[in-house]
Amino acid sequence: MTDKKVVKDMKFEEALAELEKHVEMLESGGLTLDESVEAFKYGIELSKICADKLNTARQEVEKIVTVTSNDYKLEPFQDLED
Repeated sequence: MTDKKVVKDMKFEEALAELEKHVEMLESGGLTLDESVEAFKYGIELSKICADKLNTARQEVEKIVTVTSNDYKLEPFQDLED
């Protein structure tokens, strides 16, 4: 297994697919200790990309709130916990 560089502008779907592939490799138990460590490090970087992309998308989402039957306004997305 080679030391891979994470491409920061990787699309979410690409990063997630790559992360899933590395998780499967780790779960298979077929890697050496060094390969497992490298796969784990790479997976951490991929998970950071996924988290950043999801956070960016979350910030862009707005919900539409009805003011009257013919009027709407936009409010920033809020966590369900609020």
